[in-house]
Amino acid sequence: MIEITQISQQWNIDKPKLDLLGQKVISFLKKGLFSLELHPELSYRIKEIQSIIKKIQKEQKERKNKLYQYNDLQDLLGIRIICPFLSDIEIVDTFLKEHFIIRKEEKKKEKIDFNKLDYQSNHYDVSVKKELIDFDNEFIFEIQVRTMNQHAWANSSHILYYKQDISLPDEMKHKIYRLLSLYELADEEFQKVNEYLKSRKDDLVYTLLRKLEGKLYKYAETDFDRELSVENLNSLFTFFTQEEQNIIDSEIELFIKNNDLKIQHIFDDNRNRYADIPLLTQPEIFVIWYGLEKFLFSITDNWNDYFEESELEFIQTLWC
Repeated sequence: MIEITQISQQWNIDKPKLDLLGQKVISFLKKGLFSLELHPELSYRIKEIQSIIKKIQKEQKERKNKLYQYNDLQDLLGIRIICPFLSDIEIVDTFLKEHFIIRKEEKKKEKIDFNKLDYQSNHYDVSVKKELIDFDNEFIFEIQVRTMNQHAWANSSHILYYKQDISLPDEMKHKIYRLLSLYELADEEFQKVNEYLKSRKDDLVYTLLRKLEGKLYKYAETDFDRELSVENLNSLFTFFTQEEQNIIDSEIELFIKNNDLKIQHIFDDNRNRYADIPLLTQPEIFVIWYGLEKFLFSITDNWNDYFEESELEFIQTLWC
């Protein structure tokens, strides 16, 4: 027998604590994964009381175990990490294993038969390391890691059909297999296109953006306006000779690495001023700083043709 009143009372006590834990974990993941130059979608959910009751009933029935109760649930809190590319999944996997206590790991792709209609993602039952996140390190919660395409299939499959206990004609199963394969193919092709575009050398604006977007995630811990970046970089490149452009392209990453502490301090000290200095949350800020350091007059002599003078004053003050 499920003690619904007792479970509800306990849940009312636990829910605010788990909400706080969810916020702490998301904040920790955001800072950690951004530092690795990733920008996944991060979210958390707390299981609703009706879902808790249904889950306990289901587990008791399937396990034939009436002793399965509220405290046995390990998905009261769920964290979701949605990555753009397949290659990001392995980076996240390494990060989680370094910074959380992994109680159980399930990589669905490794277990799905070719004729199964299940979705793919990595699931981890984890606890926190108290030195990193202040919470009970015996409490277990779930982290799911997926690509955007895996997430799309998972959402669609709940609406369509993905379980094996529903009888469907072979023709309809074939259609669903084809649909699932398209999601998997999309992930693989997105990865290939991403690698190709990253290797291109003939479009300096695009090449620089791919080099710098991860750096912005690392330091600014936020996303940016891509169309604005393209516009700004095209304007900035009119400031420089072809030789200077080539030097910027070849040296910008080393410049950032050599000035890591300085750049980190600038962002840490000015997070509450992002609205006042919009360029601080755009990857072209690194090109501007490099220009101020190496090609000062190319920046100062041409700036007012495209940008506000006050913006350069702000940026120079930060850098110098």
